Amino acid sequence: MDEAVAPWTWDEADPDEEFPCAQLADTGLTAPVRGDDLAALGVRGIQFGSWDGQADGWLNTDTVGLRCGGARTETGRVYRVNEATYFVKADARQRLPFADHVTPWVYAEHFIEHLSLDEGIRWLREVRRVLTPGGLLRLTTPDLARYVDGYRLGDGFYSTHRERLLLLGAPPHEVPDRRAFMINQIFRFHGHRWIYDADELSFALTTAGFPTAGISRRAYREGAVPEVAALDRQVRNDETLYVEARSPDGR
Repeated sequence: MDEAVAPWTWDEADPDEEFPCAQLADTGLTAPVRGDDLAALGVRGIQFGSWDGQADGWLNTDTVGLRCGGARTETGRVYRVNEATYFVKADARQRLPFADHVTPWVYAEHFIEHLSLDEGIRWLREVRRVLTPGGLLRLTTPDLARYVDGYRLGDGFYSTHRERLLLLGAPPHEVPDRRAFMINQIFRFHGHRWIYDADELSFALTTAGFPTAGISRRAYREGAVPEVAALDRQVRNDETLYVEARSPDGR
């Protein structure tokens, strides 16, 4: 349970907030970033909502920016962070700062629930646009069905998940061990806007243009591309719904 995660808060992230880094270097790349730009950086995919979980070999994006001393990220510009990863500040509610069909992989862990349903569908349309034909999207998000089952069955899930929230820094008095509280908190934690079960996520994906036949439910760190599934973080696997979707193949 030593993985980096966003600090405990009931509040939505402030888009003007910035998180510190040790070193920030402007690569000179600006929107719209092209597929050959990513290839030249050695980037294999795009990860959304990732200021606290940047991955090597991916272009990490978030609406929250980074700062290092006097250097700060500007929207739509690609930066090298700590000589290890790449980052671009981008608002998922707007057109993404990428050309069409730039990447075969997109990953988003516990991200889409921070958007309203309409915003989430618009973002998924943008993801479909930037994926190459047949490209893979892996989404993870809190599973509403798991929370409802925990409420109905009293199966121990809430007690286990409460312990994880405490490990994330939640003060004990802010996470009482009451079933009604636990089902309500998932709709409020960190500015959540819309919580999904598998059917609701499939609805959003198909509305955004992903073919039904290409949508599949997955398990923790299990998926069509092991390198993509490996980004799943253990600290969230007890509550998480894992879904993959393929973009239209263009045929």
